[in-house]
Amino acid sequence: MKKIGTLLLSVILGIGMIGCSSTDKNENIATVNGNGITLGNYEKVLELNKQSIEMYYGESIWDQEVEEGVKYKDTFKEMVLDQMVYTEAIYEAAKKENLLPTEEEVNNEIKDFKAQLEENEDYKKQLDKIGIDDNFLKYQFERDLASEKYKENFNKNNSISEKEMKTYYDEHKDEFYVDEVEASHILIKTTDDNGNELSDKKKEEAKKKAEEILEKAKSGEEFSKLAKEYSEDTVSAENGGDLGFFGKGEMVEPFEEAAFSMKVGEISDLVESDYGYHIIKVTDKVDEQKPFDEVKDTIKTTLEDEKYNSQVEKLKEESKVETNKELLEKVTVK
Repeated sequence: MKKIGTLLLSVILGIGMIGCSSTDKNENIATVNGNGITLGNYEKVLELNKQSIEMYYGESIWDQEVEEGVKYKDTFKEMVLDQMVYTEAIYEAAKKENLLPTEEEVNNEIKDFKAQLEENEDYKKQLDKIGIDDNFLKYQFERDLASEKYKENFNKNNSISEKEMKTYYDEHKDEFYVDEVEASHILIKTTDDNGNELSDKKKEEAKKKAEEILEKAKSGEEFSKLAKEYSEDTVSAENGGDLGFFGKGEMVEPFEEAAFSMKVGEISDLVESDYGYHIIKVTDKVDEQKPFDEVKDTIKTTLEDEKYNSQVEKLKEESKVETNKELLEKVTVK
């Protein structure tokens, strides 16, 4: 599903409040080389992005200050419009290079998009509420497909050489260095289900229990069985305490320090963290530089993106962009 599809699914969960005192939705809120971005289309894109943001950060994000006297909802309006300006600049460039999608391609995207939402009984009603009609879908998918075609063509004509990839690898070797530990653990908690610290008496009882389990583990009893039976980290307990591989900065500090200092097969003494008492068993360690051939595809993608992003910036810089600031000021995010 295209990006718009993902965002629309979030809109189904609830309609937000994007408003503007202007009733002329065909009025241009911005123009790019004379091509208009209408208030109506801007408000719809703004609403789609708003719902997506709220799913991750909650509604309180809008009144958070990004700098003194400036709230996130104000910069958000500008960010969305800026992205639409970029999209319009790419669309025009694609048009000049005869890379626009065909009517059939656009219609197929709309058809596929609708098919993915047919199972939701509130589909039409919710789309109507924010004005997501066929005209908007056509507008959006024309630009989505044009952007894809333009990027694909640009990458084809600006291929990344082996020399460029090797130079990047040599200059960014730290990005491809792997220092990870694979470990299992048994946790005896010193907090309740709400995360509150237990009383001193109960903490002492927890420590005693952990010491008894540690003795069993050190004497040779199977670690995974002990984890399944005793560990209060219920998620990892189901897998015998297995936490998989993790790098530095991914675990709480006392746990990390212990795990990275241990040898493969070693079982730790009790390690205390804010969660409780851990018994750790290191099952594997990786400390190596990934070879060039293993990461060259990743490097290629990175360099392609860098070149393409520079091209998009150039397209915008060369475009004549005019913003109706008075109209933008009237748009509200609540």
